Amino acid sequence: MNMTIHHYIGSPYELPTGSFGTKETLVHLSEVSPFNRNQKKDKLITIYEKEEDAYGISINHLTDGYSDIKHAFTLPYIYELSCDVHSKSIRELFTYIEEHLIEGCHIELYSCLDGEEAKEKDLNLNISINLKTLYFGKHYKLDKKKYIYELGEMFTFEDKQFVVVVK
Repeated sequence: MNMTIHHYIGSPYELPTGSFGTKETLVHLSEVSPFNRNQKKDKLITIYEKEEDAYGISINHLTDGYSDIKHAFTLPYIYELSCDVHSKSIRELFTYIEEHLIEGCHIELYSCLDGEEAKEKDLNLNISINLKTLYFGKHYKLDKKKYIYELGEMFTFEDKQFVVVVK
């Protein structure tokens, strides 16, 4: 049984796609492995200086077969979001949103189990995050100097949760 949870991000306009927040270095395999020194084709591999450098996000166009997710959103541009359950990845997500969300607009986040894209949202899990007033939900006020850090520590994805991020 596949219990993979998928994350999606919806926007009123097109968003930049790709990977954000990871710090990777490409090196030749022979530089890091003595067993591969005599290979004719020296392949490139990705290394990370620190574990934290491996955590980031990626935003990609919807894969065929996942268009059922569109019913969950009110916005026209829906993307697949890869985001680890790690505070650094969550910080990268909110940094990305802060950088790309136009003031007065909102972005929507939604998560669900693989294969359950057509199912209804759990309205009890709806939450809003306001990057202008710095409210996380209705009652928690974020610190304006370290709100990205706080969101990294506090925010988690829930199955069938709809999140609206306003600026």
